[in-house]
Amino acid sequence: MDEAPVRRRQAALTGLVLSGGGARGCYEAGVIKYIRNELPARTRAQARFEIICGTSVGAINTCFLAATSHQPEVQGRALADVWERLRIDGVYQVGLKQLLNLPKWLFGSRGRGEIDDALGPGRLGGLLNTSPLDQLVRRGTRWGLIDENIRSGVLQGVCVNATHVASGKTHSFVHVKDGKMPAWSTDPGVVARAVKIGPEHALASAAIPWIFPCVDIEGEVYCDGGLKLNTPISPAIRLGADRLLVIGLRAKEEPGKEGGMMLPTESRAPDAVEQSPSAAFLLGKILNSFLSDKTEYDLQRLERFNSLIDAGERAYGDGFKEALGASMTKARGQSYRKVEALMVRPNEDIAAVASKHLRLGSVVTRAGPIVGPLLRRLAGTGGEREGDLLSYLLFDGEYAADLVAMGMRDSDAMRQQLIDFFAA
Repeated sequence: MDEAPVRRRQAALTGLVLSGGGARGCYEAGVIKYIRNELPARTRAQARFEIICGTSVGAINTCFLAATSHQPEVQGRALADVWERLRIDGVYQVGLKQLLNLPKWLFGSRGRGEIDDALGPGRLGGLLNTSPLDQLVRRGTRWGLIDENIRSGVLQGVCVNATHVASGKTHSFVHVKDGKMPAWSTDPGVVARAVKIGPEHALASAAIPWIFPCVDIEGEVYCDGGLKLNTPISPAIRLGADRLLVIGLRAKEEPGKEGGMMLPTESRAPDAVEQSPSAAFLLGKILNSFLSDKTEYDLQRLERFNSLIDAGERAYGDGFKEALGASMTKARGQSYRKVEALMVRPNEDIAAVASKHLRLGSVVTRAGPIVGPLLRRLAGTGGEREGDLLSYLLFDGEYAADLVAMGMRDSDAMRQQLIDFFAA
């Protein structure tokens, strides 16, 4: 046996964790592009991701990266190119058939009937016809290479997460060598399944509730995994990651500041009339709530575990970690271990970027005579405050290019942290 595989097994395993958020996912492409193309050559050589986990649009990006893991030098640019070439009609469509089916979508009077004929087999319900997205996902990733990269040792594991509609549980679809699953979560709301990941798993994970159709996998119906597990940190650790790079899709809120429906009192005229929020505004906020980002909490909990191990080793010596590990393995199937984590996230509100692109007008023209006005309607009259829903649905190349550039800027602001992270 040559020495390279031995060194790889002994080296720390790096996990990449990709969040969900519809069209916001192009931000993730910007971060990867920066890592692959802008970091120093020595750091780029160290920047391996042996474990990749994603949810929702992060699952689609995960599968693309898993299939190209043997070619890291082209990964970032290739993923960004896919996003920057997007047109809305290449992702979803709204035609006469969808408009006629709107009452059925709203009131649930059909089963697996008419709308499925329009969307294709295995796609159930949803407002938009996403058959173009199906084709893009199926053709845009060389799915067989995921298994090849796992068998060759380039990858240790891949995981995408979807919500099982009947039970409400998160199903983690896990692709590992020979299907040999590690011990998984003891959370009864999470079920792990060993699979060879294919397009149906990515599409299921990315099926935005109400808007994109659910996906049928072997007789079970799934929708967006972000409803329960939007940033899959735990699966990456279960697969053996010793350090995690986490890419989030929401700007960090200022301390003590919460997003509200109305503009702050001091920014409104004294005689301003408070208007009822539009349906689009409410749906955007509901999606934000459902696709809740618990990343901050998960990372704080991870840091507490790291601190616990450090304190125990200082107090009781080197044997503390082994004793703790033996005890915890009985309870949770795996021992606790120190896991370093670094998070890259937007420094500005992505919803505001989406609203800006709609105001520019060109995206409405490109979207066509039905979808264009619909997008304008979704933006309402509330300016940036109604951009949440739009930011999930604006699968447009110009918007994507802006978010790719944002991901690269935010990564550049963390350049030294990234260099230190991969050098550790």
